[in-house]
Amino acid sequence: MDLVPTQNTDLSLTAYDPRQVNVLLQQLAQVDAALGQTIPKRRLTGGAVGIEVSAEQLLDVARLLRDALGFEMMTCVSGVDMIDHLESVYHFRSLRNNWLLQARVKLPAENPRVASLVSLYPSANWLERETYDLFGIVYEGHPDLRRILLDDDFFGHPLLKSFRPTPLTVHDRATTQSSAMQAVAGEQQRNIETITHKHLGQGNEERLHPGKLTFGSAAVFKQTGQGVEPVPEDALNALPEPETLTTDNTEAGPPKEQRG
Repeated sequence: MDLVPTQNTDLSLTAYDPRQVNVLLQQLAQVDAALGQTIPKRRLTGGAVGIEVSAEQLLDVARLLRDALGFEMMTCVSGVDMIDHLESVYHFRSLRNNWLLQARVKLPAENPRVASLVSLYPSANWLERETYDLFGIVYEGHPDLRRILLDDDFFGHPLLKSFRPTPLTVHDRATTQSSAMQAVAGEQQRNIETITHKHLGQGNEERLHPGKLTFGSAAVFKQTGQGVEPVPEDALNALPEPETLTTDNTEAGPPKEQRG
């Protein structure tokens, strides 16, 4: 004995079954009759059907979907920035009939506003807040429309194509005068004097920077004189000769001629 009797024995559990899509398209005629006009419909991948609804008709269409067609769930509310306009996208699902429906509402890019569906689908509460936070779409009638992902004092809506995380910076055109192929080939680097850095350079070889000393000499750049000025040759000649140290292994005491 089944605890839950099946109402439709011909129901297919395959979401991609074209028969399911055909039945849904036929049932959507009830929405056309209630509105007095034909709403655009199209088949989507994954066994879904898409419709386009105006902002003024959204609340009436959502009520018909819930009460007349059995769409008991609204699983997603998202936004799309089409540059010249915004779109608020809704996904409705009927578990009883295995239907998936997408509804798109076109909104103006400036001050986008549409009715909230929280009164019909409580799941729209946080979903509409997220879309408002990221796209700036105002859902009129929402009980608590405020940011949900970003801080309350965050400026702007980051999923808009016009959003700039930092002030717009205009770079010097001198950095972009070379074509991409020349930059990859390195043509702009030819016939340019280059310096090879050596950590253990001696004498007049190049140093990493003026403050980095090397063995046996001060930090002076090659052929340029940059860094610590070298000691003049006349000053070197005027220096006294250093005393030489003997390395005789003689014992301490007076010289040999003074020994008895």
